[in-house]
Amino acid sequence: MEPLYDLNAADSLKPQFYKIGSTFSLSLFPVPHDNAVGTNDMHNAITIISFPRGKKPRFDRHFRRAVSDVRGGGTYLPITSDDSIGFGQTRRFLLYNFKTKTHEEYRIVFSLDCTIEKISIADSEKRRFIFQIQEHTSGSPDPWDYTNLLQLIDLSGKEVKLIKEINYGKGVTWTAAFNKIFLYCLEKEEVQVLDMNFEPSHHPLADISNRNKSELSFTWILPHPYLPFAILSGGKTGSTLIGWGENRNQNPIPLIKNGVQFSFSPDGKWVAFKKDYPEPQSTYLMPVSEKYPNFLGSPILLINDYFNKFAWTTNPVSFVGSDGDLYRWELTNEAYPQSDKATFWDYIVESDLENLTREKRQGLGQNE
Repeated sequence: MEPLYDLNAADSLKPQFYKIGSTFSLSLFPVPHDNAVGTNDMHNAITIISFPRGKKPRFDRHFRRAVSDVRGGGTYLPITSDDSIGFGQTRRFLLYNFKTKTHEEYRIVFSLDCTIEKISIADSEKRRFIFQIQEHTSGSPDPWDYTNLLQLIDLSGKEVKLIKEINYGKGVTWTAAFNKIFLYCLEKEEVQVLDMNFEPSHHPLADISNRNKSELSFTWILPHPYLPFAILSGGKTGSTLIGWGENRNQNPIPLIKNGVQFSFSPDGKWVAFKKDYPEPQSTYLMPVSEKYPNFLGSPILLINDYFNKFAWTTNPVSFVGSDGDLYRWELTNEAYPQSDKATFWDYIVESDLENLTREKRQGLGQNE
C-alpha cells in the first residue's frame, strides 16, 4: 500500500530568521508566556525568548544562578501549570514558578549508575510525575548492560516521594496520553496500557495496534492530544497512522516513508516532523483536522535542515528551531497575509482539501 503522502510534492513556507551568533544550538522548551520559548543554555539562567512583532527577539533572564550550573540541556516537559515549568538534568529535577518567583530542586536518583532518561506529567495539580530511570549494572564494562525503571513520583512536598516503581528492562518505549501510559515492547511487538497509578488498563489504540501487529513496524507512539488517532514512527516501513474513531478507517495507513520525530503543536492543529533520509534531512509541517479522511493534511516543507532543538510557542502558535541562530514559523494570517480565511490554519486546510478533492485522493471527490 502506497504511503498517504509523498514529500517530493510538498509546498513550502519561509521562516522568520534571527541571527543571534551563538556558537551552538540552544536547547528550547515551552514556557507559560505568550509568543515565547525558553532556554537554559544562557548565563546560568532560565531565559525567556519572546518575539515582538517587527522587532528582534527579546531575551529576559529569570532565576539567574538560582541553582548550580543549569546550563547544558535537559529532559524537558510540556508546561506543568499556568505559571511553572520543569525539567530533568542527569539525576535532578528542577521546578520554576514564574508567578511566585520561586524554584525547587529535587534529587531524583543518587547512584552514579542511574540517570533520568524521560519524564511525563501524571497529575500536575498533585505534582505527580513519571520518570524513566536508566540503571546501569554497577561495575559492568558493557555500556548496554542496563535496565529501565518507571517511577511514579510525588513532588508535592520538600522531599521526593516514590509512589510506585516498575522494572521494564530494555527494548521498550513508552508515552503518556489520555491519562494512560502506553508501553511498546519491540521484541513482542505489543502495546501494554497502564493507568496513571501503574495499574493495568486498556485503550483502543493498543487494541488496534496489537490486532494488526503483523502489518506494523515502529518504535515510537505519538497519540494526538484529543483526536482519535496516533502516529507510529521509527519502523522499517516508515511512519504509520492508526485511528479508532467511529465511522473512520481503523486499519493501519502508511503515512510517510521517511518521517520521524513527530511533534504536535499545543493546540493540536499542526504536526512537525523530520525527513530522515535521503539527505538533506529536512523539517516539515502538516495541518491536522477532522475534515481530512485520515486527520492529516499534505506536508509542507519548512526548511532543508533539521533542528534537534525546537519548541512551540502559544498565542500565537509558532514553531521555533535553533541551529545557533533562530528560525521561526508563525502560523497566523499576520505572518502569511495571502490567507483570506479566518485563520491561516483554515486557509491551509481548505486549500488542501480542494486540491485533494480535485485530484480525487483519499476518497475525496470520487462521486463527482
